[in-house]
Amino acid sequence: MGLYGIPLRRFAKALVPLSGAEPQDRQVHLYDTPGVFSNKSIISYLTNEELKLVVCQKRVSPFTFILNLGQSVMLGGLGRVDLVDGPSRILVTVFSTIRPHFTRIQRADELVQAMQSGKQTILQPPVGDSERLKWFPHQKLALEHKFAGQHKRNATLDVVFGGVGWIAVTGQFPQATIRVYSPFGAGVCVRPPMMPFEYERITSHMSSQRKTPK
Repeated sequence: MGLYGIPLRRFAKALVPLSGAEPQDRQVHLYDTPGVFSNKSIISYLTNEELKLVVCQKRVSPFTFILNLGQSVMLGGLGRVDLVDGPSRILVTVFSTIRPHFTRIQRADELVQAMQSGKQTILQPPVGDSERLKWFPHQKLALEHKFAGQHKRNATLDVVFGGVGWIAVTGQFPQATIRVYSPFGAGVCVRPPMMPFEYERITSHMSSQRKTPK
């Protein structure tokens, strides 16, 4: 049984023609298995109710925020980025349906511990009763990454949370260190920015943390 309640026996085998390949390499079969559990995808750990909060139903509008040194940006209980060393602040553009939560690193630790003990927090998903929160995979350190900020207005890198979204980092600085957390430490990677110019769509007006779109 797949993640979405679809019997796996319904998945059909498809023969994919590979034009340009050598004759001996053309007989390749592709199996499309949506809903099959993968420990590299964070959404594999979600219930159907939680998936509704994560899966895109419409176009995602990215927002850019200020992340200060010593702060965390959290995507519910599914992802977290801490700025542990570097400049006094960087800019992060969030590409996700989950509303980001910004707080001090110490407070982020407290929220995660409360969630893991079964207490309701601002972090959603996960959603449900205390048993669901206790059962939900604990956040673990997925990676620690040091990098230099290359440009004031173009993103330098993306921090990707598999199936959930990504956070693009912008700023010009000699070095910064981030720590990234996810359930079981799974489904996280760093890549060159997919949409490095989204920051250009943001006006210079800002509130305490968020820069607002035109």
